[in-house]
Parts: sequence; structure tokens; C-alpha cells
Amino acid sequence: MKLKTLLVSLLSIFGTALAFADHHEKDVVAMNIENAKTFFLLDTDPQIADALLHDDFEFVFMGRAQISNTVYTKETFRPIFMEQVFGPLLPNGFKKVEILYAFGDEENVAVIAEGDADGINGRYNNNYALILKFKDGKIYRINEYASDLLVETALYKQKLVPTD
Repeated sequence: MKLKTLLVSLLSIFGTALAFADHHEKDVVAMNIENAKTFFLLDTDPQIADALLHDDFEFVFMGRAQISNTVYTKETFRPIFMEQVFGPLLPNGFKKVEILYAFGDEENVAVIAEGDADGINGRYNNNYALILKFKDGKIYRINEYASDLLVETALYKQKLVPTD
């Protein structure tokens, strides 16, 4: 009888520990998703957004466009990429950034978003897939995927030419 009581007690403790671990994991996932959304919202104060970044943060705009595949760090993301590289291409900034979906786990969040702005060569209404990696509760890396064609035509004034 004592063995049965001990076994039931151990199983109860193990079950409680699993439930706590599952609750903790869900809390971390929810926090990561909320931090990802906060980072991309237009009305988020830049200092608040920057505080969400890990000290070893890296950002890469993925693809084949002129602005692609350069790594920006926490120190260079806002002053170089946002203000010197990307900012002049959208002189009035984004009119809208709408987060359609955000989902993830303890270390990764995927954000699907739509943006709308006036680029230097016309309307820039791109769609985005943003893959964020988290480390120590902070955004450690962002890989941004968007239409290279739209970047090149609406922002860099490239023309499409038939290849006949």
C-alpha cells in the first residue's frame, strides 16, 4: 500500500512539474510574439523598440536587392540601415504596417505583415515574412523577406525590360 501511495505521489509531482513547464513555455512564447509585434508597430517609440534587442542583435534583409544580405548590428541597425539606407527611399516613412499573423516557439517567431508607403519611385506596398530568433528574452536576429522586384522598382528606380 505504501508503495502505491508513493507511486501516486511521485506521478502527481511529475504531472505538476510538466504542467508548470508547459505553462512557462506558453508564457515565453506569448512574450516573444508580443515583443515581435511591439518592435514592428509604427507607433512604438524607437527607444522601446531598441530595448527589445539583444546586445548581439543582427538584422539581414534577405534576397537579391541592392540592400540585401548586409548584416546590421544593434549599433548599426537604426542609424545606418533605417536612417541612411532604407529611410531616404521612403522619405515620408510607412503609412501602414499591418501584422497579419505572428506565431512561434520559445526561440523563434514568424511575423507575416503588409506595409504601405510612398517610395521615391512610386507606391511601395510590400508583403513581409520576418523571422525572429530570440535569446535571453530579447530579439537576437531578424531575417526579413520581401519582394526584391518591388524594392528595386519602387525604391531604386529600376525598370523592367523584356528579355526577348
